[in-house]
Amino acid sequence: MHQGDWLLYNRRYSEAIALWKRALEESPDDVDLLLRLGVALSLEGKHEEAEAAFERALRVEPEDAKVIYNLGLLYLRQGQDERALRCLRRTLELVGWYPEANYHIGLVYEKRGLKDKALQFYVQEVNNNPACAGAWRRIFALRAVQERREVPTGTVVLTLGAAGLALYWLRRRKTGP
Repeated sequence: MHQGDWLLYNRRYSEAIALWKRALEESPDDVDLLLRLGVALSLEGKHEEAEAAFERALRVEPEDAKVIYNLGLLYLRQGQDERALRCLRRTLELVGWYPEANYHIGLVYEKRGLKDKALQFYVQEVNNNPACAGAWRRIFALRAVQERREVPTGTVVLTLGAAGLALYWLRRRKTGP
């Protein structure tokens, strides 16, 4: 299994796929092998085969959060947002802090233009997983957009001060020094 992980890490997907398929001949119900095979197939762009591997793993272990999460990521890659959300939500039902599940849910909501809802999921992600750089990036980006839409308090005070000064100046001109 370590050799396959090394191949996957080095993006040698087809070699990893071949290795895990051979291993599955001896252990056809090994959920870890099926998970690894599904991930490699997904990264190789073989989405239908990847889905079949994940589904096969779920028949053996229906509550495996890792398999459900990776199936959700597969659906995200395919643009099947509703199916992805179902998997990611299920993952969080099984493991409430599952790394990057909230982040990926946030991406779906942000894609739909629901930026406030996305922000909630990004914040939840960094609360659970402070190392999630993607969630931090999206939080800062969304908050920067919000700040640009809001008028800063200093600008309001300066504007009111300038308006007051203009009114004073006009009044003074009319009444004289």
